[in-house]
Amino acid sequence: GGVRHAPRRPAAGAAIRRAPRAASAAPSEVRTFGMVAALIGIVFVVAVLYLTQTTSVATGGYETQRLAQHRDELRRQNALLEVQIAKLDSPARIETEARQLGLIRAKSVPIVSAETLAARR
Repeated sequence: GGVRHAPRRPAAGAAIRRAPRAASAAPSEVRTFGMVAALIGIVFVVAVLYLTQTTSVATGGYETQRLAQHRDELRRQNALLEVQIAKLDSPARIETEARQLGLIRAKSVPIVSAETLAARR
């Protein structure tokens, strides 16, 4: 091996040089970073708002379709009930039901005037 030398010591009163430090970020770099961060934040907020709106519209569309199907089903049931009411109100059906209950058709219907009823009291 070679001879090792001890590190040199600066002479008395000599200025000590240090390695240059990493310079702190320049103000323009900080401003640029802040603008980029703000832009990313704005893009994120806009994206979230867009997705929220799109989801809301899709959900509203599905709900509208579901309600339309429900309305159509109710209309169909209503039509069936209208037919059933017409059948039940039929004079022929009422007469048949009355005979089954043992009722007979009256030969005449007595009509009593209000004055006759008042005189009886």
